[in-house]
Amino acid sequence: MSKFVDRLKNVSKGYVRPMGFNAVASAPPPKMLLAAELDIENLTDKEAFGGADVVLVSASKASAKKLKEAADLLGETVWGVMLGDKAADAAKMAKAGADFVVFSPDAEVSPLTALEKTGKIIILETNLTDFMIRAADCLSVGAVIVGEQADTATLSWRKIMLYQRFADILSKPFLVRVSSNITLSELQSLWALGIDGVLVSGGAGLKELHTLIDGAEWTPKRKRGHMSAIVPSLKMPASESVAPEEPEEPDEGDEE
Repeated sequence: MSKFVDRLKNVSKGYVRPMGFNAVASAPPPKMLLAAELDIENLTDKEAFGGADVVLVSASKASAKKLKEAADLLGETVWGVMLGDKAADAAKMAKAGADFVVFSPDAEVSPLTALEKTGKIIILETNLTDFMIRAADCLSVGAVIVGEQADTATLSWRKIMLYQRFADILSKPFLVRVSSNITLSELQSLWALGIDGVLVSGGAGLKELHTLIDGAEWTPKRKRGHMSAIVPSLKMPASESVAPEEPEEPDEGDEE
């Protein structure tokens, strides 16, 4: 099981599972997870990803040597790889130590289904139909990222409405792309929708964002993935049921 996917699921359920033999049952309440997407060329020191709960590495066409250097630098930090629609390198990334891989719906199926212990996270466009979102929720993936491109814009009401739609349909944990200068009130608005984490691009402002999230109070989230159509019942209540009519008996005078 992917460590990151497992943690996302715990946050989505509303608790953090204690780790280790001496763990106590009273775990701290869950909070918004912070993921940072970084190009492998920018992984030059630990300052580049300091503060992130998890690192998503863009490493297209990276050599095995470069991957090993990145893995050594990341150390105990959980990390994964952005594959996009290039799924052929999935096994190579898993062998290098990637905890999970992120891919688009256009990625080839076979290389990804061959992964047993590596987590799989799919990227979904914000303009998908409800039917396609439901279909994605049925796939054998651990989590979802909403938004294909890096987001540098401020949070708008339109985005809130889009994310609300995903939160109402998806039962899987999911993250959304945000700007690194997002405010605490905006983060808490996303949390209230049922969003489990945010993904920022680059390392700028990462430590400040981590401090913001770590020092905030995160209220219990509402349940997600339970949206269903309301179908009116056509069954007549028992109290208003109509008894079958009994046949009328003929009058005695009519019998001749």
